[in-house]
Amino acid sequence: MEIVFLEEVDSTNDEAKRLPFKHGLCVVARKQRAGRGRRGRSWLSEAGKGLYASFILERLNLPIVSVAFGVAVLKTLKELDNRFYLKWPNDVYIEGKKVSGILVERTKDRLVVGVGINLSYGKEELQNLEKPATSLSAEGIEFNYNTLLKSLHKNVLELHARLKEGSFNPREFERECPLIGREVVVVRENERFRARALGIDTDGALVVERDGQITRLFSGEVSIRGV
Repeated sequence: MEIVFLEEVDSTNDEAKRLPFKHGLCVVARKQRAGRGRRGRSWLSEAGKGLYASFILERLNLPIVSVAFGVAVLKTLKELDNRFYLKWPNDVYIEGKKVSGILVERTKDRLVVGVGINLSYGKEELQNLEKPATSLSAEGIEFNYNTLLKSLHKNVLELHARLKEGSFNPREFERECPLIGREVVVVRENERFRARALGIDTDGALVVERDGQITRLFSGEVSIRGV
């Protein structure tokens, strides 16, 4: 496992874009000055309190990649505790609180998969965030940083290989996402409506039924909240 370890950086994703391409290279930082998640949201990135890593991978032109890598992160965290689950499109939750997020970006020559996992933030440090959040330590989950990173690296590379060979199945995500089959509230731009989440299609879209009509929702468009 080849790692570039930085004490501090603007964003591990940005650094991963600047470095020469090498498939599987992992960029890790103790602190990010401008960590970010999907839709331009900031990601809390204090020194030593989270795992902030970005993986440089061979570019894949598959719409489902952003959703699929959530399965790799979930697999990593489930090695610590079986209570973790997925929330579409790729967040990892435990007990109704977010513990990990993923930002997938493409350049001309690479795929960059950024992963943030809250490790040791106290509950008071997370209480003012936009959405309920937690950390491994706040949930009483023991972990070893190096072991966690090694497992994450392995699972991300394996997932990439399966995407490349076409063996990833969206059902793998559905099985770990409790919103599937339930009534949900969809919020996007100027509208808010109730629908039933039916599943994930091969493009990674969330398929919902609204008033008898089938609608495909794409990552970045909507927020899904359980009813």
